[in-house]
Amino acid sequence: MQRLTLLFLFAVIALLLPTPANCDFFTDVRNAYLPGEVKPLMVGEQETPIIEVKAHIPLALGVAIILTEPFPSSLTLDQGHSLANMLAEKGWNVVISPINLSANVGTQPDNTESAESMATPIEVNIHPRSNQLSQYANFNETTTALSLHLNALNNYLQDREGYRMVLAQGMLAASYLSAVQQQPQLHPDNFVAISPYWPEEATNTSVIEYIAQSDFPVLDLSLTGFNDWANITASKRKISSKNALKMHYRQIIIPNNLLAFSITGLEKTPHIQMVANSTIGWTRHLGW
Repeated sequence: MQRLTLLFLFAVIALLLPTPANCDFFTDVRNAYLPGEVKPLMVGEQETPIIEVKAHIPLALGVAIILTEPFPSSLTLDQGHSLANMLAEKGWNVVISPINLSANVGTQPDNTESAESMATPIEVNIHPRSNQLSQYANFNETTTALSLHLNALNNYLQDREGYRMVLAQGMLAASYLSAVQQQPQLHPDNFVAISPYWPEEATNTSVIEYIAQSDFPVLDLSLTGFNDWANITASKRKISSKNALKMHYRQIIIPNNLLAFSITGLEKTPHIQMVANSTIGWTRHLGW
């Protein structure tokens, strides 16, 4: 009886122990696809999943990388997969790369800081109108983690021919712009930024300059009603790029409140359909 009690206690303790959020998310990604559909990508010492969708024509234009996250602030895996199928129909080999940066940010403070914080409580004054996302996501740490992920993708795709296009949304798009500015070897042939923003004023303002000063084509897609942070900089992104004489820049406003009805449930998400159509039209304008 005592032995059973001890085993029960150990089981309860094991269930109560925190588990890495990345592991849970990546396990969910693997379980969402059939065996063999998900391929491993080594990012540092961690194995992360990627999903590849091959072009539906013999001669592919290149590789389109879709960065997804498990949050509405970025493209979700389901949205990314719908977008990938539409791009594949137009001749792109697509790599869907799920990322969960928030699970890596601030989870491993050094021992000195953690000991000091336990000894002396730190008082932080948080503005009542501040966005709570900024309380757990540090921009510099997020950019560093994303850079590591992008370098791993770069190495994985180094032998692939054709153009290299990257698509990202929200906070992930803002972090991407910062990462490629710091590492020119990561520059794409085209970047599709869907409502890029960061929930902190100075960083959010820097997104405007990141786009204006970039030396690669940028398709700036702005979802109406996405959030205030993205809406604040929408017109400024366009004006700044025009004043900086940036070549190959286009901004398109996409309604985010479109309604769709399908009795079979197979109707493509309207705003994702418009993202795909806008992207294809932009690449054809570039001559691809």
